[in-house]
Amino acid sequence: MPSVSSELLSRLGTSAAQIWQSVALATSEAANLEVRFADPLTVTAQAGDIFAEHNSVRVVIQFSFAHLPENPMALLLPPESMSELLAAMRESPAKEIDEADLAELRPLLEAMVQGICLSVGNLLNEPIAASGLSIRLQVVNLPPNLQQAEGLVRSNIGITGEGFSGVLTWLMDNETAHAVCGMQIQDEEASPFQTVTSGATRAQIADSAVPDEQHLEIIMDIPLDITVELGRMRMQVREVLDLGAGSIVEIDKAAGEPVDVVVNGRLVARGEVVVIDDNFGVRITEILSLHDRMQRLSEAA
Repeated sequence: MPSVSSELLSRLGTSAAQIWQSVALATSEAANLEVRFADPLTVTAQAGDIFAEHNSVRVVIQFSFAHLPENPMALLLPPESMSELLAAMRESPAKEIDEADLAELRPLLEAMVQGICLSVGNLLNEPIAASGLSIRLQVVNLPPNLQQAEGLVRSNIGITGEGFSGVLTWLMDNETAHAVCGMQIQDEEASPFQTVTSGATRAQIADSAVPDEQHLEIIMDIPLDITVELGRMRMQVREVLDLGAGSIVEIDKAAGEPVDVVVNGRLVARGEVVVIDDNFGVRITEILSLHDRMQRLSEAA
């Protein structure tokens, strides 16, 4: 399974913000009082970190999308916050939550899950239903797909209202996160790029399909235009005409993503921006094989 990409985190952060706005409406209606969810902070995590952080009893909601039954998600809620929320609903003092209280909260928690499914369905323009729903008061025990994942996607969402507050944690695996964003998982094994380790040389990344040195020498002195692209975007004519000093143009790449190295209009590598004395530079982190580079440059010629 490919690792969690920065593009996925960026897309999911935007989607999750819309999702939890809708969840707030569904939850507030079920609770008959205002329940607010803050914009989520979406990051990667490891299962071990989750167990270390949530090592006491939590309200644990597990469910999956019906079309991804083997990929359950988990919502982890602090019992203190749920106790305060229940007290606000009852208009009574808060107490330590128990199983009977959890049963009373169940319609609200089910509405939370239904709100997630409805909002994701609206984003994807297709109906999304939940399956395998369970709501328990227990020490955190994640489903196998989350325990075994190389990396989890974690969103922390603040939950607040009159007299209660806390932080909800939403956990999902890579495949579910892609489904939420309507993205296709890219197969890393099919990528034409090679990962470059520090100190790698041309000899270390060459392959047998590259023309021999004698043939390469014939073209070695041909000049090429090299461009480093931070990102791209499309704008309407009126938007371009409205630009002025101080305007901010948002590009289609998240902060921290690799920049593209383009030679004669052909993408050949990716890297990270560095500063060399007073100049910017690019440290190559991924690069096409010599054979693929030669092929792309031939196409551009």
